[in-house]
Amino acid sequence: MSTSFDGVKPGLENRTDRVVDESMLTLHSGGAGLLSTPSMILLMELTAHGAVDQTLPNGHTTVGYEVCVRHLAPARAGEAVAVTARLEEVSGSHLHFAVECTKENGDVLVGTGTHKRAIIPSLG
Repeated sequence: MSTSFDGVKPGLENRTDRVVDESMLTLHSGGAGLLSTPSMILLMELTAHGAVDQTLPNGHTTVGYEVCVRHLAPARAGEAVAVTARLEEVSGSHLHFAVECTKENGDVLVGTGTHKRAIIPSLG
């Protein structure tokens, strides 16, 4: 039996607003630390999943399988960042997103790139 993903269409978007906290910092750069690339990527992945979560068939979820991003500017503890994900393409169960992280009301691009997820049956 095949599953239809008709509700998952290009154009779906999500946004996550977050204040950078100590758990998100990389400290090897010195000083008080900066937003780590893995923390930025995690926010991008969670935001992308959130863009489609409510449109998935019952018993399904998404998992990430490719990330291609550039971390372009620092964000310090206490600074607010906004992460956006926009579903650009659906190919069967494969989802291709444009992702972006900004600060200062969108005036500073912290990171940008693409992220791919796959729709799979939920485990358990």
